[in-house]
Amino acid sequence: MDDFEFAEALTRNNMGGYYRRHHLVWRGDLFLGSWRESENFILEVEGQPIGVLRITQEGDSLHIRDVQIAEGHRRLGAGTYLLDISHQWARERGLRELQLRVFVDNPAARLYQRKGYKLAGPRLAQLGAIRHLARRV
Repeated sequence: MDDFEFAEALTRNNMGGYYRRHHLVWRGDLFLGSWRESENFILEVEGQPIGVLRITQEGDSLHIRDVQIAEGHRRLGAGTYLLDISHQWARERGLRELQLRVFVDNPAARLYQRKGYKLAGPRLAQLGAIRHLARRV
């Protein structure tokens, strides 16, 4: 819980524009509940927190709940690093796939596609503002 405040502030700040554009309301209580159910990691550079990775394992899938990078540290490989480490952990756990969701207008979707993520079938998340993506381990 020591890192919760940083993680929530970074996530809320990074996702705020998407929430507004897609008429969603940020709910801190839901983020806290998700935080408690997830494995949570803080990425640091020279002792300073710059990113958040949150994952859950469900069956034979590793779900990436959040990859958040602070402004000023994006496009420098931090997001790629967090995706790569997630893939490594999934492989080490013997899982068969990774999954994540992304807003349709989030530029990070291009990174996910370069890393092998594809639309994951006819799921509810395919409708509207969010896309469900998956890739094999």
